[in-house]
Amino acid sequence: MKPKAVHRPKKRTFVRQIILYLAALVLLLAIVLVVYATTSYSILRGEIEQSSENFLQVYGGEIRSRILQMDRVLQNLLVQNYTDLQIIRGAEESKRVYASLNIKNYIADLLRSDNTVGCIVVADEKYDVCVDAAATSLNYWDRDAMRAYATACARGEETPVGWSFVRLNNNTYLTKSYVYNGRAVSAFTDTQEVLASIPPGNYGEQTFVLTDADNMIADLTGEPLSVLEPGQTMDLTSSARTLVVSFAAYPGQIYLHSVVQNLSVWRQVRVGTAVALVTIVFTIFFGFLLIRYVTKEMIQPMKVITGGMERIDKGEYDLRIEGEFDTSEFSHLKDTFNKLMDEIVNLKIQSYEKIISLKDMELRSIRLQIKPHFFLNAISTLSSMNSQGRGQQIKGYVESLSKNIRYMFKSGLHTVTVKEEIRHIENYFDMQAFKYPNCAFYFIDLPAALEGWRIPQMLIQTFVENEFKYAISVDTVLTVLIKVSLSERNEQEMLLIEIEDDGKGYPRDVLRYMNGQGKPRTEDGSRVGLWSVKRMMSLMYERDDLLELKNVEPHGCLNRIWVPAEPVHEFTDEGEMEF
Repeated sequence: MKPKAVHRPKKRTFVRQIILYLAALVLLLAIVLVVYATTSYSILRGEIEQSSENFLQVYGGEIRSRILQMDRVLQNLLVQNYTDLQIIRGAEESKRVYASLNIKNYIADLLRSDNTVGCIVVADEKYDVCVDAAATSLNYWDRDAMRAYATACARGEETPVGWSFVRLNNNTYLTKSYVYNGRAVSAFTDTQEVLASIPPGNYGEQTFVLTDADNMIADLTGEPLSVLEPGQTMDLTSSARTLVVSFAAYPGQIYLHSVVQNLSVWRQVRVGTAVALVTIVFTIFFGFLLIRYVTKEMIQPMKVITGGMERIDKGEYDLRIEGEFDTSEFSHLKDTFNKLMDEIVNLKIQSYEKIISLKDMELRSIRLQIKPHFFLNAISTLSSMNSQGRGQQIKGYVESLSKNIRYMFKSGLHTVTVKEEIRHIENYFDMQAFKYPNCAFYFIDLPAALEGWRIPQMLIQTFVENEFKYAISVDTVLTVLIKVSLSERNEQEMLLIEIEDDGKGYPRDVLRYMNGQGKPRTEDGSRVGLWSVKRMMSLMYERDDLLELKNVEPHGCLNRIWVPAEPVHEFTDEGEMEF
């Protein structure tokens, strides 16, 4: 039975495996890069956040101290000038003027001793009184804007709560107003003066923003933010793009913020990221160089060697790997491969010669089996004829026998022409006529064109002799027909020899074995000739389908023998092999 084919999964090539490993390495480096960048970004963002908190606590505390001092200035004004603040709402104009003058002088003295407040304005909506003083000189338009704001507060048109920022004449001021009974006491300080507590320096991409409780921007310092200007409202929510750290300079009212764009964070990690990217690029570059080197120095030699193995597997045993390899390992492998092939060929030749020698010995043995078989039959016939007193017939029998002996001991090859074999068969029939007179009739059909076809010696003789041994009878006439023709067998033209008789036919076990089934039974020495012919044909032609034996109706047998044009193995009697 034909063995089932084993499915073997297709294996990856060496180059493909290197590419996969390289891709895995690049992917790993990319993952490392992403992890590095993300981790570095998180760490740096945390460090910037912590640094910003520390910075804001220091300088935001100074702003808080300034605001608290401004609160004290306002409270001193309200406490020390309470009476004058009441008088300016009185009915007597002279007293109002005098009280206003006192307040103005007190404010001026106060601001000279404490410059935390830039300007203080006292306004009363009843008599439209407005008193102001500034720590430094102010232009008319700034002063007028402050007076108008304080008057609006006194009238209730502005309702500030606590400290806040107000935009006046394109300037932003930190302001706080105490409003009661139609009077307003307002303090103003330029936000630039408030932010002056933050020392100048290079803060990178960091911006410090001062806002009030409504998130209105008072002023900015550090790196300018083009999207933010004083007077605008600011979104104080940190995001992926912006880091905002806030500090309550005056809880609930004034806040100092540190704003860092993510761009600045990424700029600080760009060096490490760039190094990692360069590493990946160089890895890919050197990976391609490695693939090119491996392809040239390893893959190509391996293809040459494996290709040679495949050709040898197909039977090209004379193949040898030529050329030179650059690497010593593959050069050594090539030399070793060629050396092994030389040894394998020598071993195959020796093995083949040994097999041929054994086959030659077996063929010799078969011939030695066939020839004694014939001689024993002949001696038995002579003995029988002698006991019958048939001296004259014995003489003729011996003459025919001598011709047969010369034919059988003919030196040379194991094959003869069909014509020679048929001539021997005719002499054999003549010899048997002395033993069985008028008991056998034969007819031979041999076309002249086929007379030179070579067949194994004693091939037809063995079948004819077998018929005389098992089918001849003195009571009936045995008819033997021998026909030679050309026939195709398995798409190959062969010589077909048909030997038919009307004897008893073959036993069933003989037919089974000769037709490729069962085992021979030779314990009693019978049918030795047929077994020998079957084995001889198998050895000489390396085929087991050249014999076909069958019985025919009403009785008799038909033997078909196919003989190829050339034997695979043919030996001389001296043991010399010919092809």
